[in-house]
Amino acid sequence: MDSLSRSGADSAGVYAAAAARPKTVVALSVLALALALLAGILLRNGGHFTYTLDAPYTQMAMAEQIAQGTYGINPGEPASPSSSIIYPFLLAVLSVLPLGPFSALLVCLVATVAAAVLMYAVAEEIGLEVDRLTTLQLAAITTTLTLAFNLVGLAFAGLEHSLHVTLTVISLLGLLRFVRTKQADWWWLAAITLLPLLRFEAAAALAADMLVLIAFGKWRHAAIIGTIGVVLVGGFMLFLHSLGLPWLPSSVLHRSEVASTGIGMGDSGALGFVKAVYGAYRGNLMAYGGTHIALLIVLGLWGLARGPVPSRFGERAWAKPAAVGFFIVVALAQLTGGSLSSFSRYEIYVLALGFCAVLVAWQPEINAGLRRLDARRCAGFCLAMLFLFSGYVFRTVDAVAASGNVYDQQYQMHRFVNDHWRRPFAANHLGYVNYQVPHYMLDLSGLANEEARRGGGGLGWMEQLAARHDVGLAMLYDIAPPVPPASWQPIAQLKLRGRLVTVRGPVVTFYATRPEEVEPIRAALRAMEPDLPRGAILAWGVPTKGQPAH
Repeated sequence: MDSLSRSGADSAGVYAAAAARPKTVVALSVLALALALLAGILLRNGGHFTYTLDAPYTQMAMAEQIAQGTYGINPGEPASPSSSIIYPFLLAVLSVLPLGPFSALLVCLVATVAAAVLMYAVAEEIGLEVDRLTTLQLAAITTTLTLAFNLVGLAFAGLEHSLHVTLTVISLLGLLRFVRTKQADWWWLAAITLLPLLRFEAAAALAADMLVLIAFGKWRHAAIIGTIGVVLVGGFMLFLHSLGLPWLPSSVLHRSEVASTGIGMGDSGALGFVKAVYGAYRGNLMAYGGTHIALLIVLGLWGLARGPVPSRFGERAWAKPAAVGFFIVVALAQLTGGSLSSFSRYEIYVLALGFCAVLVAWQPEINAGLRRLDARRCAGFCLAMLFLFSGYVFRTVDAVAASGNVYDQQYQMHRFVNDHWRRPFAANHLGYVNYQVPHYMLDLSGLANEEARRGGGGLGWMEQLAARHDVGLAMLYDIAPPVPPASWQPIAQLKLRGRLVTVRGPVVTFYATRPEEVEPIRAALRAMEPDLPRGAILAWGVPTKGQPAH
């Protein structure tokens, strides 16, 4: 009897190991790409890690202030520069750990690996014969899809978008399980509820899942998650309003014309809102990624039309229309109310969801292909995907250069303030320049300063704000608003030597806001100049530019 027990235990162990093998291969393939990218960044920056965008530093700066009781980037000054409700709070929780600037990277890499494993779980759930794949084939396909959807490149952006991908795939997996079992898993409902807290546009996913629940007679579940979603998002909007801030974060109002027009409906009218939606839809379809989303919608609908029509509502065959419908609702919400700009980060969750929906829609045909898959066909599929999504592959490769941009420019501005200036300063773009900086930053872009966002209230508002906060230095991107006052004297320019990839512009001009600050700024810049990296240079003798700000 003991030998039989041992034999059964050994068999169970072998089965568990076999079941874990593919997910382990998927996870290790993603991690290998991430480590290669990290090595490239560290090599490029002389051992210093920087994200590919400057935005995560604003999120981490907010997290530091949240931990100290302020919602903003300066102590005691409320501001809402984050497009995500929950992400800065998550980073604030992690700030108690000795992770430093790596806290966001840890979150994003864990989320990326989880998203890849969950996409494999979706394939298993719908009955794809992925167990036919050899280890080498699975590693090749995982690597290809990770590059094609810029999943690892997205992780090094350090923002909430990697988590958005993960929760979206969880939502689809939970939806498919619900259609099959008629039981709503708690983790599915939790993911649905969290999505709008992560990204406002994810409210479309919540609405789509609620419709599925209602269609299958789960009215109570739909009412509960809908109520929780409205209470949490509405509560956050009330929280912003109580701080004297707009109902939506300033970053959302700044980047989304649909959101800003909707909030100001009384001023622009319904026609203005319709024009904003049309403009966003047209611009997104013409942007890179819009065609890919449209192609996935067509493939999903085509697969749906070719399949059998379910004869009885509620049967498992409804998984296909539920998955495709869920994807189309989410995709159209992104195309009409969101954005496809800024280093290919906003639409990645739509691409991942669309790919999974296509797997569902074409499951029989894909299984037929898996039965015939050999090394040649596998290589052909991988090359075709890499070519079709080559723009996103280049985005991943460009992550090294993008990180170099941030290191050569924003990190040098950060270092200048901390090591040489050590006093309040002004800037017209947030980023590394305001992360782990103990000195007051006057944000002239308006994302983290309400007076600047509203235009300051008339002529001379920049001089007044600078005087009020004892700001003697301004570091301004020449291509970004606002125009500096004529009284501010340019001292020098920090210029990028290499290709511009992600930072706001190639040139930052250092201004003295008062005549007596000219020599101190010049002396501080000369002290920093010998330590500049090869990718940056200081140009002296800047011609006077500027005019009174309006």
